[in-house]
Amino acid sequence: MSESSKLSRRRFLQLGSAAAAGMALGVRTPLATGRASAAQTQTLRFWIGLGASQGDAVTAFVNRATQGKSYKVTIDNFGDDAETKFTAGVGANDMPDMFETDYPYMGGFVLGLDALEPLDDTLKAVNYPTDKVLPFLLNRMKFNGKIYALPHGWNSWVLYYNLTHLEEAKLPTDREPASLEELVEWSQKLTKKDASGNIIRSGFLNTQAQGILPLNLWGVALYQYGGSVVTADGKKTNFNNEAGRKAAQFVLDTFYKWNVSDPTVGKRYDYWLTGQASMFYSGTWVVSSSLEQKGLRFKTSLFPKIGDKRAVQYEYSGLVVPKGKSDATKKAVGEIYKYFADNAGEFAVLSSQLPLTTEGLAYEKYAKSDTHKYFAPSEQGGEFAFWDVAHPQSADFAVYTGNGLLKRELDKIWAKQATVDEILNSVDKQLQKILDETPAVATV
Repeated sequence: MSESSKLSRRRFLQLGSAAAAGMALGVRTPLATGRASAAQTQTLRFWIGLGASQGDAVTAFVNRATQGKSYKVTIDNFGDDAETKFTAGVGANDMPDMFETDYPYMGGFVLGLDALEPLDDTLKAVNYPTDKVLPFLLNRMKFNGKIYALPHGWNSWVLYYNLTHLEEAKLPTDREPASLEELVEWSQKLTKKDASGNIIRSGFLNTQAQGILPLNLWGVALYQYGGSVVTADGKKTNFNNEAGRKAAQFVLDTFYKWNVSDPTVGKRYDYWLTGQASMFYSGTWVVSSSLEQKGLRFKTSLFPKIGDKRAVQYEYSGLVVPKGKSDATKKAVGEIYKYFADNAGEFAVLSSQLPLTTEGLAYEKYAKSDTHKYFAPSEQGGEFAFWDVAHPQSADFAVYTGNGLLKRELDKIWAKQATVDEILNSVDKQLQKILDETPAVATV
């Protein structure tokens, strides 16, 4: 599985379903238009960057939302290239009427390119239920006090546990590790080695070969120890400190001190799904594929409290409107986007995401779905949420990216090419220079 994508969740969703063969990138999909006549029909262009498991769900919902309307929608699914395609479209003045993008890129499209339309008036015109959207999501829909994006669902990061392995090691299956010390103890008991001492089953999965996972783990530890990539006002870095150093040491110790991770692992999702890892830190999007894996018994929880506080990474893909659209177009798009909110529980079941509204969380089929019990810890974790930085150069600040500055530099720590202090000092100067020119989106 490629780790070079901008946000590997997109790549995982793209490759994680057999239906991907029917959703080739760049294929235009016309959607049904109900009873409206051709003469009255307005065609809206919708660009998305999702794989089949969620791309098919979005397509189905847009199809339903347009039934009987005086407009239709054509969809171009550009996968991981969607943001690049949209940026090029801004320069060429060839943008779609509707666009779907990941949260960190929104700040760049709003602040860097001035390419997105504020949606407050449109939402009022279509009676969008902002009062029902989960508060911590609603806060991330706003830039400079205005709403620019609407989630169709959301995901969080959790720690996966292989229940069979826990039982074999006589470890508790009804709770999580209570401290860093207990997490290490569990990891060591769960790790298996061959006669030569080589790890053949990672008690706690981490990998140097492709540095996105150690970066993810550094991120959650950083926020637990009281740091952050950027301060809440968006103006300063906040990781070249004791929190950043403790987080880096935690990652290093999984490889070199505790010896609980095979650093040569390449395809981390496959490694987990085939039972070669006992604990695996990843997103809720792995739940569906884990349920489909024969013989894999597992549970999920929020990441254990190893530092001073809980910290849970959240993310969502947002539905936005490019700038310069007519009032009629904005209203039509608003009606379609509202359909996702009005039927949030149903969409969550279809897409294997978490619902974006309080009503969606209470939707009966979602509450009774196979995935719900694995999503439940995340539903309660919003108060501990942290997010990747929204900035015109968001990838450079991200703890969930395949090619940003932070990732490239911290990789040198895990490979022991440089010390923790050397890298934190260096990347701190580089990112602070970027913030001095353009602050990140403030979170307060």
